Amino acid sequence: MNKMRYLRIGAATAVLVVIFAATFAHIPIGTLCALCPVGFAELSVASGSIPWALLPGVLILLAIVFLLGRVFCSWVCPTSLLRNIFGGRKPRGLTGQTGICSGCNQEDPNDGRTRNNLFAQGIVLAVLLVISFIVHFPVFCLFCPIGLVFGTMFAVSRMLFTWQPGWDLVVFPALLALELFVLRRWCSAICPLGFFFGLMAKARTKLSFLPKVNEQTRIHVEGCEVCTTICPENICAATSDGRDLEDCTMCLDCKEHCPSRSISVGTAKPSSSTQQ
Repeated sequence: MNKMRYLRIGAATAVLVVIFAATFAHIPIGTLCALCPVGFAELSVASGSIPWALLPGVLILLAIVFLLGRVFCSWVCPTSLLRNIFGGRKPRGLTGQTGICSGCNQEDPNDGRTRNNLFAQGIVLAVLLVISFIVHFPVFCLFCPIGLVFGTMFAVSRMLFTWQPGWDLVVFPALLALELFVLRRWCSAICPLGFFFGLMAKARTKLSFLPKVNEQTRIHVEGCEVCTTICPENICAATSDGRDLEDCTMCLDCKEHCPSRSISVGTAKPSSSTQQ
């Protein structure tokens, strides 16, 4: 387990503990669900009115994604927390020709990589909104990984403190396991929250807070593909363009494991491909 993995586990756990403890102390700070753009959209269509009280939190989350990219996915989302703890957080693999992350006239390792499928996520979101409108209930909340984590935590606490075990003690963890370890493309092709994150990534027009490589110090030898193999999104920090960096979750594994310490985090102008 590397240092960044420890830090991500600590950050996500701290958020969950604070929210969970505040709930028991009756401190009205809400939950992560209060920041969810999907939940906001579903509640709007299900109730026929806009939940204005949730709007500030949703806008704050989208602003953070606009500035820092998909940092929520690595550092806050309970899905990544569980994958960091129990495994399952592995690179997606390439669908086409692999190459060498070294700039040695080889194939670009980003060509053919499995990107976040904004279209598929949009279809999932549209279907959820239609169903929510019909049944007058935010249906995604029934199987959202974030909601399932909180549901499991409350189910366990209810059993421990009041000895009221229920079906949720089995169903919620089972659904989480299905989404995390069986539906391996949950985050890239199913999660409707990723649709909003993808839109914000495309909305960047000037500067983005991204991993960048020092061309003077990085290793230009055949076989150096550390950043590609360690990255769960299969992004090559040395050769990636703006379109690939849209999928970066800022987990910073590439920065920690770069053998020449050539990767840092800062602002960089997206390439023209980001605008496409």
